[in-house]
Amino acid sequence: MKLNRRLFLLSTTATAAALAARTNAQTSGNEEEKEDLSKKFFCGEPCLQAAAPTSMGIAWAVGSLANGWVEFGEKPDLSDARRVVCGEGAPGITDFDEIAVRVRLTGLKPNTKYYYRTKTEFVNYINNYKRKSLQKVTGDIHSFTTLGESGRSHFCVMNDTHARWIPFSRVTAKIRELAPAVMVWNGDASNQTENPETGVEIFLNPPKSAGYCSDIPLLWNNGNHDFRGIWNRSLDRFMMVRLPSERDSRDWALSRNWAVRQGDIAMIGLDTGEDKPDAHPQFVGLVNSEPYRIAQTQWLRDQFERPEIKSAPHKVAFCHIPLFDSNPVSNPGDVVGDGNGRYKPDFAVWQRQCANLWAPIFKENGVKLLIAAHCHNYRFDPATPDRPWAQIVGGGCSESPTNSYATVIEGRVEDGKLKITVHNVNAGTIAGEHVF
Repeated sequence: MKLNRRLFLLSTTATAAALAARTNAQTSGNEEEKEDLSKKFFCGEPCLQAAAPTSMGIAWAVGSLANGWVEFGEKPDLSDARRVVCGEGAPGITDFDEIAVRVRLTGLKPNTKYYYRTKTEFVNYINNYKRKSLQKVTGDIHSFTTLGESGRSHFCVMNDTHARWIPFSRVTAKIRELAPAVMVWNGDASNQTENPETGVEIFLNPPKSAGYCSDIPLLWNNGNHDFRGIWNRSLDRFMMVRLPSERDSRDWALSRNWAVRQGDIAMIGLDTGEDKPDAHPQFVGLVNSEPYRIAQTQWLRDQFERPEIKSAPHKVAFCHIPLFDSNPVSNPGDVVGDGNGRYKPDFAVWQRQCANLWAPIFKENGVKLLIAAHCHNYRFDPATPDRPWAQIVGGGCSESPTNSYATVIEGRVEDGKLKITVHNVNAGTIAGEHVF
């Protein structure tokens, strides 16, 4: 039989094409499988949270259902390491989670340097009698120093980052450069969080800034935007709350407030809540900020009775919405703007209810400075005889070097004086300096 060369060529070409297509499909499938596995077994950098003299929270993002623990000790090689498993959930079992792993270290010594690393174990869980370990991931060794009266009197503040990743990367790079003892995130990390992926990205795995608080402990304040979205009602899945042991049982609901002593500075975190009256029609009854602000008032008064807070040479308060504005028509947050020039913006420019509740306590207890945010423009309001505390408002999340620029507010004690430096991180310049 004589072979038809043309049919042979067509046949072999078709076969080769089919083989190539199959090979490409297998290669593509393998690449997709590798990509899927990298996502499934993703393990983020740790984030130091809810910093305190004798405890530290550590959280990190995971790509699928995982168990986890932290090994920590005072030796750099962790030869003295202790192990603490994730357990913020039900007692007696670990805090198994598909979004983030959270571990709380307790019983620590104040102003002490610890080394630590995370361990993550991804698990295939079908039911309680059918489960399998899939992958174990060991993190790099990091370190932190607990807060304390004998520690460094040095902090940095960032605010209103709003998931704008270029300004955020500049801010966090500047904080790493300044290397403070503690950093404060003074609210509005988000715009709104409607799904867990967004929450993980904003708080635990921000683009270009992974590991932003792996070695510098973080203190967190809510901003008004951090109350918005279904998943911001589960914010503790990403940002750990304070320990109940830090407060009286009366105040257990105030799980975001903090008062800590860092060197010569008493640092007090307050929560101004949403930026409109609770009865505003936009909220449809889902906001309860007004009673929340009142509940913080006695807690605040009590903090100044704690010996380490009362004796601090410098007392600094932090909250998101300012408690003072010199413009008489700036909306104070307890009225709805009428749109006719009187309180024109339909949101708080400052928070009058909080000012009425908390400012007298500041005055009675020698608070020198309030650091606020929210307005997206840096400004300094000097103290007056009636208001004997100054106010610094941090800049915004713009990429501009001159307008609403992102700031890092740095505070440190030198020669007994509290020196505040406001860094314009977009321009790489100093926007302001203030000494108390």
